[in-house]
Amino acid sequence: MEDQPGAGIRPPDVLRDGLFAGKSGLVSGAGSGIGRAIALRLVALGMDVVGTGRRAELLAETLRQAEGMAGSFAFETCDLRDAEAAEALVRTVGERQGIDLLVNNAGGQFYAPAIDITRKGWDAVIAINLSAIFTLTRAAYPYLKARRGSVVNISLSGIDRGSKGLAHSIAARAGVLGMSRSMALEWAADGIRLNCIGPGVVTTEGLETPTAKKMLSSLLAATPAGRATMPEEVAELTAFLASDAGALMTGQLIQIDGAAHLGAGLHMID
Repeated sequence: MEDQPGAGIRPPDVLRDGLFAGKSGLVSGAGSGIGRAIALRLVALGMDVVGTGRRAELLAETLRQAEGMAGSFAFETCDLRDAEAAEALVRTVGERQGIDLLVNNAGGQFYAPAIDITRKGWDAVIAINLSAIFTLTRAAYPYLKARRGSVVNISLSGIDRGSKGLAHSIAARAGVLGMSRSMALEWAADGIRLNCIGPGVVTTEGLETPTAKKMLSSLLAATPAGRATMPEEVAELTAFLASDAGALMTGQLIQIDGAAHLGAGLHMID
Protein backbone atom coordinates (compact mmCIF):
# COMPACT_ATOMS: atom_id res chain seq x y z
CA MET A 1 0.00 0.00 0.00
CA GLU A 2 2.79 2.38 -0.91
CA ASP A 3 0.34 5.06 -2.08
CA GLN A 4 -1.17 5.48 1.39
CA PRO A 5 -0.14 8.23 3.82
CA GLY A 6 2.69 7.04 6.00
CA ALA A 7 3.57 4.14 3.70
CA GLY A 8 7.24 3.27 3.80
CA ILE A 9 7.72 4.75 7.27
CA ARG A 10 9.17 2.37 9.83
CA PRO A 11 8.80 3.25 13.50
CA PRO A 12 12.03 3.45 15.49
CA ASP A 13 13.07 0.61 17.76
CA VAL A 14 13.16 2.19 21.22
CA LEU A 15 13.66 -0.78 23.53
CA ARG A 16 17.15 -1.97 24.42
CA ASP A 17 18.75 -5.04 22.91
CA GLY A 18 18.61 -8.14 25.10
CA LEU A 19 15.63 -6.83 27.04
CA PHE A 20 13.92 -10.22 27.13
CA ALA A 21 16.93 -12.54 27.30
CA GLY A 22 15.92 -15.64 29.25
CA LYS A 23 12.21 -14.84 28.90
CA SER A 24 9.58 -16.98 27.21
CA GLY A 25 6.46 -15.99 25.30
CA LEU A 26 3.45 -17.51 23.55
CA VAL A 27 1.96 -15.52 20.66
CA SER A 28 -1.24 -16.56 18.88
CA GLY A 29 -1.81 -15.68 15.26
CA ALA A 30 1.96 -15.44 14.75
CA GLY A 31 1.87 -16.43 11.09
CA SER A 32 1.02 -13.04 9.61
CA GLY A 33 0.27 -9.38 10.19
CA ILE A 34 0.38 -8.00 13.72
CA GLY A 35 1.06 -11.40 15.27
CA ARG A 36 4.12 -11.98 13.13
CA ALA A 37 5.42 -8.46 13.82
CA ILE A 38 5.01 -9.00 17.57
CA ALA A 39 6.71 -12.39 17.51
CA LEU A 40 9.66 -11.09 15.50
CA ARG A 41 10.14 -8.04 17.72
CA LEU A 42 10.10 -10.15 20.87
CA VAL A 43 12.62 -12.57 19.36
CA ALA A 44 14.82 -9.65 18.29
CA LEU A 45 14.79 -8.50 21.93
CA GLY A 46 16.02 -11.91 23.08
CA MET A 47 12.80 -13.75 23.98
CA ASP A 48 12.20 -17.41 23.21
CA VAL A 49 8.82 -17.30 21.50
CA VAL A 50 6.40 -20.04 20.56
CA GLY A 51 3.97 -18.92 17.89
CA THR A 52 0.72 -20.63 17.11
CA GLY A 53 -1.88 -20.54 14.37
CA ARG A 54 -3.72 -22.89 12.05
CA ARG A 55 -1.44 -22.70 8.99
CA ALA A 56 2.00 -24.26 9.33
CA GLU A 57 3.31 -22.64 6.15
CA LEU A 58 2.69 -19.13 7.49
CA LEU A 59 4.31 -19.95 10.83
CA ALA A 60 7.26 -21.46 8.98
CA GLU A 61 7.76 -18.13 7.20
CA THR A 62 7.84 -16.36 10.57
CA LEU A 63 10.46 -18.91 11.64
CA ARG A 64 12.50 -18.13 8.55
CA GLN A 65 12.38 -14.39 9.24
CA ALA A 66 13.42 -14.98 12.87
CA GLU A 67 16.64 -16.75 11.90
CA GLY A 68 19.76 -15.11 13.32
CA MET A 69 17.90 -12.99 15.88
CA ALA A 70 18.89 -12.83 19.55
CA GLY A 71 16.10 -15.06 20.81
CA SER A 72 14.41 -18.06 19.23
CA PHE A 73 11.15 -18.86 17.48
CA ALA A 74 9.35 -22.19 17.34
CA PHE A 75 5.78 -22.92 16.39
CA GLU A 76 2.90 -25.25 17.12
CA THR A 77 -0.20 -25.38 14.93
CA CYS A 78 -3.48 -25.24 16.82
CA ASP A 79 -7.13 -24.43 16.21
CA LEU A 80 -7.73 -22.24 19.25
CA ARG A 81 -11.49 -22.77 19.01
CA ASP A 82 -10.80 -26.29 20.27
CA ALA A 83 -10.55 -25.67 24.02
CA GLU A 84 -8.83 -28.95 24.82
CA ALA A 85 -6.22 -28.41 22.11
CA ALA A 86 -5.63 -24.82 23.27
CA GLU A 87 -5.19 -25.91 26.88
CA ALA A 88 -2.81 -28.67 25.81
CA LEU A 89 -0.74 -26.16 23.83
CA VAL A 90 -0.38 -23.90 26.87
CA ARG A 91 0.64 -26.84 29.05
CA THR A 92 3.23 -27.93 26.49
CA VAL A 93 4.81 -24.48 26.32
CA GLY A 94 4.49 -23.81 30.04
CA GLU A 95 6.05 -27.10 31.14
CA ARG A 96 8.81 -26.90 28.54
CA GLN A 97 9.99 -23.32 28.98
CA GLY A 98 7.60 -21.36 31.19
CA ILE A 99 5.51 -18.38 30.11
CA ASP A 100 6.51 -14.79 30.89
CA LEU A 101 4.21 -13.29 28.26
CA LEU A 102 1.00 -14.40 26.57
CA VAL A 103 -0.08 -12.40 23.53
CA ASN A 104 -3.64 -13.12 22.43
CA ASN A 105 -3.61 -11.84 18.87
CA ALA A 106 -5.47 -14.47 16.85
CA GLY A 107 -8.93 -13.40 15.81
CA GLY A 108 -11.19 -12.81 12.88
CA GLN A 109 -14.54 -11.47 11.77
CA PHE A 110 -16.67 -10.68 8.77
CA TYR A 111 -18.47 -7.42 8.04
CA ALA A 112 -22.27 -7.36 8.09
CA PRO A 113 -25.16 -5.34 9.51
CA ALA A 114 -26.32 -6.79 12.82
CA ILE A 115 -29.64 -7.80 11.25
CA ASP A 116 -27.75 -10.04 8.80
CA ILE A 117 -25.55 -11.79 11.36
CA THR A 118 -26.85 -15.31 11.91
CA ARG A 119 -26.52 -17.13 15.21
CA LYS A 120 -23.94 -19.41 13.58
CA GLY A 121 -21.92 -16.40 12.45
CA TRP A 122 -22.24 -14.78 15.86
CA ASP A 123 -21.07 -17.92 17.65
CA ALA A 124 -18.07 -18.33 15.34
CA VAL A 125 -16.84 -14.78 15.98
CA ILE A 126 -17.41 -15.02 19.74
CA ALA A 127 -15.59 -18.37 19.82
CA ILE A 128 -12.32 -17.09 18.33
CA ASN A 129 -12.36 -13.52 19.66
CA LEU A 130 -13.56 -14.11 23.23
CA SER A 131 -13.91 -17.73 24.31
CA ALA A 132 -10.52 -18.81 22.93
CA ILE A 133 -8.82 -15.90 24.70
CA PHE A 134 -10.43 -16.88 28.00
CA THR A 135 -9.29 -20.48 27.50
CA LEU A 136 -5.68 -19.55 26.74
CA THR A 137 -5.42 -16.96 29.48
CA ARG A 138 -6.96 -19.16 32.15
CA ALA A 139 -4.74 -22.08 31.15
CA ALA A 140 -1.65 -19.86 31.30
CA TYR A 141 -2.37 -18.65 34.85
CA PRO A 142 -0.07 -21.02 36.80
CA TYR A 143 2.84 -20.35 34.46
CA LEU A 144 2.30 -16.59 34.49
CA LYS A 145 2.07 -16.68 38.28
CA ALA A 146 5.37 -18.56 38.52
CA ARG A 147 7.11 -15.88 36.43
CA ARG A 148 5.02 -12.85 37.52
CA GLY A 149 4.25 -12.49 33.84
CA SER A 150 1.84 -10.49 31.73
CA VAL A 151 -0.86 -10.80 29.10
CA VAL A 152 -1.41 -8.51 26.11
CA ASN A 153 -4.69 -8.84 24.21
CA ILE A 154 -4.85 -7.34 20.73
CA SER A 155 -8.26 -5.69 20.39
CA LEU A 156 -9.81 -3.07 18.08
CA SER A 157 -10.09 0.71 18.02
CA GLY A 158 -13.23 2.18 19.52
CA ILE A 159 -14.73 -0.87 21.20
CA ASP A 160 -16.43 1.43 23.71
CA ARG A 161 -18.32 3.33 21.02
CA GLY A 162 -19.28 0.62 18.53
CA SER A 163 -18.63 0.12 14.85
CA LYS A 164 -21.17 -0.37 12.09
CA GLY A 165 -20.80 -3.82 10.55
CA LEU A 166 -18.96 -5.31 13.53
CA ALA A 167 -21.58 -5.85 16.24
CA HIS A 168 -20.37 -9.41 16.86
CA SER A 169 -16.65 -8.57 16.95
CA ILE A 170 -17.09 -5.43 19.05
CA ALA A 171 -19.15 -7.45 21.54
CA ALA A 172 -16.39 -10.05 21.76
CA ARG A 173 -13.59 -7.48 22.15
CA ALA A 174 -15.55 -5.56 24.77
CA GLY A 175 -15.93 -8.85 26.58
CA VAL A 176 -12.17 -9.36 26.46
CA LEU A 177 -11.62 -5.91 27.95
CA GLY A 178 -14.03 -6.65 30.79
CA MET A 179 -12.42 -10.04 31.33
CA SER A 180 -8.94 -8.51 31.31
CA ARG A 181 -9.88 -5.87 33.86
CA SER A 182 -11.53 -8.45 36.11
CA MET A 183 -8.49 -10.74 35.93
CA ALA A 184 -6.20 -7.74 36.47
CA LEU A 185 -7.97 -7.20 39.79
CA GLU A 186 -8.00 -10.87 40.76
CA TRP A 187 -4.42 -11.63 39.71
CA ALA A 188 -2.66 -8.43 40.79
CA ALA A 189 -1.52 -10.08 44.02
CA ASP A 190 0.16 -12.76 41.90
CA GLY A 191 2.13 -10.14 40.01
CA ILE A 192 0.27 -10.81 36.74
CA ARG A 193 -0.66 -7.87 34.54
CA LEU A 194 -3.24 -7.86 31.72
CA ASN A 195 -3.66 -5.12 29.12
CA CYS A 196 -5.42 -4.62 25.80
CA ILE A 197 -4.17 -2.78 22.72
CA GLY A 198 -6.61 -1.26 20.24
CA PRO A 199 -4.95 -0.74 16.85
CA GLY A 200 -6.56 1.43 14.23
CA VAL A 201 -6.47 0.67 10.52
CA VAL A 202 -3.75 -1.90 9.84
CA THR A 203 -2.96 -2.59 6.19
CA THR A 204 -2.53 -6.22 5.16
CA GLU A 205 -2.06 -8.21 1.96
CA GLY A 206 -5.82 -8.76 1.85
CA LEU A 207 -6.50 -5.08 1.08
CA GLU A 208 -5.45 -5.17 -2.56
CA THR A 209 -8.85 -5.56 -4.27
CA PRO A 210 -10.66 -2.44 -5.55
CA THR A 211 -13.42 -2.89 -2.96
CA ALA A 212 -10.91 -3.28 -0.15
CA LYS A 213 -8.92 -0.26 -1.30
CA LYS A 214 -12.09 1.84 -1.32
CA MET A 215 -12.87 0.72 2.24
CA LEU A 216 -9.29 1.47 3.29
CA SER A 217 -9.47 4.98 1.90
CA SER A 218 -12.69 5.59 3.82
CA LEU A 219 -11.18 4.27 7.06
CA LEU A 220 -8.06 6.40 6.66
CA ALA A 221 -10.23 9.44 6.01
CA ALA A 222 -11.87 8.79 9.38
CA THR A 223 -8.47 8.62 11.10
CA PRO A 224 -7.40 12.11 12.29
CA ALA A 225 -3.70 11.21 12.02
CA GLY A 226 -4.28 10.38 8.37
CA ARG A 227 -2.40 7.10 8.19
CA ALA A 228 -2.63 3.46 9.11
CA THR A 229 -1.26 1.85 12.25
CA MET A 230 1.85 -0.17 11.42
CA PRO A 231 2.18 -3.71 12.79
CA GLU A 232 5.65 -2.75 14.06
CA GLU A 233 4.11 0.02 16.17
CA VAL A 234 1.79 -2.48 17.81
CA ALA A 235 4.74 -4.82 18.34
CA GLU A 236 6.83 -2.15 20.07
CA LEU A 237 3.94 -1.22 22.35
CA THR A 238 3.38 -4.89 23.18
CA ALA A 239 7.03 -5.28 24.14
CA PHE A 240 6.87 -2.13 26.26
CA LEU A 241 3.84 -3.44 28.17
CA ALA A 242 5.68 -6.72 28.80
CA SER A 243 8.79 -4.94 30.05
CA ASP A 244 9.64 -3.58 33.47
CA ALA A 245 8.81 -0.11 32.14
CA GLY A 246 5.15 -1.16 32.10
CA ALA A 247 5.26 -2.71 35.56
CA LEU A 248 2.45 -0.54 36.95
CA MET A 249 0.21 -0.78 33.88
CA THR A 250 -2.60 -3.30 34.14
CA GLY A 251 -6.27 -3.37 33.22
CA GLN A 252 -5.69 -0.82 30.47
CA LEU A 253 -6.97 -0.39 26.91
CA ILE A 254 -4.35 1.54 24.95
CA GLN A 255 -5.61 2.74 21.58
CA ILE A 256 -2.85 3.11 19.00
CA ASP A 257 -5.09 4.36 16.23
CA GLY A 258 -4.18 7.93 15.29
CA ALA A 259 -7.16 9.21 17.35
CA ALA A 260 -9.64 7.27 15.23
CA HIS A 261 -11.68 6.45 18.35
CA LEU A 262 -12.07 10.19 18.98
CA GLY A 263 -13.20 11.08 15.48
CA ALA A 264 -15.98 9.76 13.28
CA GLY A 265 -15.12 6.18 14.19
CA LEU A 266 -14.08 3.23 12.05
CA HIS A 267 -17.11 1.68 10.34
CA MET A 268 -17.13 -1.28 7.95
CA ILE A 269 -20.46 -0.47 6.32
CA ASP A 270 -22.27 2.76 5.43
